[in-house]
Amino acid sequence: MNLNANISRRDFLKLTGLAAGSLLLPARKTSAAMLLQEWPVGANLGRVLGDIGTYFELRSEPNFNAPVTKGVWRDDILEVKQVVIANQLDPNRYKQRWYETPDGFINAIFVQPVKNMPNQPISAMPLDNEGRPGMWVEVSVPKVGIEYSGSWDNASHWIKSRFGSPFLYYSQVYWASDIRMRDGQTQYLLSEKYGAAPDNYWVDARACRPISEEEVAPIHPDVGDKKVLINLDYQTVQCFEGSREVYFSETSTGWFKEGKRLTPVGTTPVWRKLMSLHMSAYGDEGYDLPGVAWTTIFHPEGQAIHTAYWHNDFINPLSNGCINLLPHDAKWIWRWINPQVGYYPGELTVSGSAQSTFVQVIER
Repeated sequence: MNLNANISRRDFLKLTGLAAGSLLLPARKTSAAMLLQEWPVGANLGRVLGDIGTYFELRSEPNFNAPVTKGVWRDDILEVKQVVIANQLDPNRYKQRWYETPDGFINAIFVQPVKNMPNQPISAMPLDNEGRPGMWVEVSVPKVGIEYSGSWDNASHWIKSRFGSPFLYYSQVYWASDIRMRDGQTQYLLSEKYGAAPDNYWVDARACRPISEEEVAPIHPDVGDKKVLINLDYQTVQCFEGSREVYFSETSTGWFKEGKRLTPVGTTPVWRKLMSLHMSAYGDEGYDLPGVAWTTIFHPEGQAIHTAYWHNDFINPLSNGCINLLPHDAKWIWRWINPQVGYYPGELTVSGSAQSTFVQVIER
């Protein structure tokens, strides 16, 4: 099979539409770091969150006073049987949502909702509008290991901090630019186009869902009277076309620091949109977040609306100033907000604000 051959846009769209429900991730891998479990395809799953080494306890009932049934660690994958409400009120938490697993209950804020949706790999990269190979992909399995391609001395902190075994996570978005076969398995070469060190890494292609141009087509692009309203007290996001609300979601905005909100109040226009952005700040003691999808920057200081895959505590202020959303909420808003962004290059920095949607941040 010639993996360097080019394919047409029509053929690419056919390939990306292939159903993969019957696929199982293989047991054989290039290295232990890339080993994937055979999680149930399409089932509701959860990835345990937290910093490296974080430990949580499952309970026999959905409350923190119930007996412990089992311990779980960051990046463990749990089967979620159902979502339930706590049977004993926790006055320290606004949300009383728990996940029932076969081994007990865990509070939902500690778990990222994920699925295992492996994909049929394509055999050749599509070409962009300048004839260069590449496509955007979304991680569609709970987690997948990488094989780093380059000097570890120059790797990003998030790669080096995992002691040689970093993962990509469900809902992250990356740029794929090459294909290879290794031990009978198709792999994509992934990187980040914006905001990142020049990292490249090989990933099991079945963990990466190709994103089509149609999937990111603008929503109501001809409507000019659009506004996003973010309420810091209620932790909500509302999208308006004129006076009509067309979308609503919970959010997690900036927390309080030294008595001041890290998300500033005011009305500002969108000035940059990206399909994916690497976000980092404060060096090794701060945060280093790759593949942050559906990023819409609206404030001169860099505050943005974007996906958060590192927590599930929406409606509680947790960010350093940005507007954290679940992936489907961030994606809808990204597509709806003006101006439009082309699939290639997947980024737009606005010149002037005449065509931009305004974002208004308010307190109660």
